[in-house]
Amino acid sequence: MLILLFIMAFVIGPALFFALDRVVGKHWPLALVASVLVLASFVLRSEASLAFSTDVTRTFLSVLFIWLAWVLVMVLAARAVRQALPSLRARRFVRVAGAMGTTVPWFGFAAAQMIVR
Repeated sequence: MLILLFIMAFVIGPALFFALDRVVGKHWPLALVASVLVLASFVLRSEASLAFSTDVTRTFLSVLFIWLAWVLVMVLAARAVRQALPSLRARRFVRVAGAMGTTVPWFGFAAAQMIVR
């Protein structure tokens, strides 16, 4: 499970960011999908106890939905910053920073693991 989360955070996340960042279009569909993913995550976790999860599949899907929403929010933030700073150097910096930003949830997970142990 830990390896899967690592691959999601450091391989799939930046790749998904770069793929979605290249798509030109309106911003509201991404915001809508991110909102629906967060809502679906809350619905999946609504019946679960915070301390003891009984269904690992629901917990994993909930975390996956929140993580996908985070990647979409990073794409939206990168688009907004690029609109404000139109230079080529800024565009490159924003793309790199956005891809790195998709890995932030991993560090929260690692910090929680260190606290538990």
